[in-house]
Amino acid sequence: MRKVKIEDAIGLAIGHDMTRVIPGTFKGVAFKKGHIITEDDVIELKKIGKENVYLDTIPEGYIHEDDCAVRIASAIADQDSFTFSEVSEGKINIISKADGILKINKEMLYNLNTIEHVAICTKFEDTPVKRGDIVASERIIPLYTRKENIEAVEETCKQSGKLINVVKYVPQKIHLIITGNEVFNGLIKDRFYEALKPKVESYGCKISSVIKAPDDKEYIKEKINEAVESGADIVVCTGGMSVDEDDITPIAIKEEADNMVVHGLPVQPGNMFLLSYKKNTPIIGVPGAVMYYKATIFDLIFPKLACKQKISKDYFINLGLGGLCDFCKVCHYPNCSFLKGR
Repeated sequence: MRKVKIEDAIGLAIGHDMTRVIPGTFKGVAFKKGHIITEDDVIELKKIGKENVYLDTIPEGYIHEDDCAVRIASAIADQDSFTFSEVSEGKINIISKADGILKINKEMLYNLNTIEHVAICTKFEDTPVKRGDIVASERIIPLYTRKENIEAVEETCKQSGKLINVVKYVPQKIHLIITGNEVFNGLIKDRFYEALKPKVESYGCKISSVIKAPDDKEYIKEKINEAVESGADIVVCTGGMSVDEDDITPIAIKEEADNMVVHGLPVQPGNMFLLSYKKNTPIIGVPGAVMYYKATIFDLIFPKLACKQKISKDYFINLGLGGLCDFCKVCHYPNCSFLKGR
């Protein structure tokens, strides 16, 4: 691009967005690409550290950053699932159109970012997102790049599919089985329902049945079977889930399930979480931690179940990296490192 001293650029059009930063107050566009410089602009440009401006005279075979941003966005994200922001400072933000779980082709993301000048960043894989959330942002680093670089992005996505996707939540009926003699006999008030209800509803699901059961293995098994046969999409069992011999619930689940995936995993809080399946219906055992902590393993796994995703034992094993909560006095989950290692 052609460099011109500010004093000599009056009446000419700026070739790219120019940024103003006021520490702690503002960061954004001070002058947009195409702005015609006036005498009054000269001092303002100098205030943001500009002694020269660059005019939009891009060499043959090169593409301006704004056009690159538009082409990259179209390549990596489907416009049926995402909207794109306007180009600002050479960047485009990609915004979800739906509530769901964000999926990233991590290998493709790495490969795209090895292409000269390309810079694409996303939220973490498996992040729950809502309609209107920014899930990715992209740009090129300089003001322009060779057209072959953008063509490489487009060809990679043409061969391998879109970089990002959102798996939508599926409204589901949750049957809640609250176990324990102390609750069944009215000695204490159940706290699981009030802890779980807002969580499941935030993913488009509904607790459609609540059953209280004593510490009776056969009774619990019977209620699990009834829930599955009556059309429950997910069965959630609460109560004692530990190795204590008085904790009957996990034994009942294991005997009733067709497929036991995991009982106990390398995550704190939520070590004693249980996942199994009966006739493809997920049956989960929720430990008492969900009544005390704002975020536990439940908050990672339930959104996946709400998207009808199958979860393997290998997935749980890999949660050890990043599976330890910091137990902050004020919980900021999911805006923290907890369960991000996966």
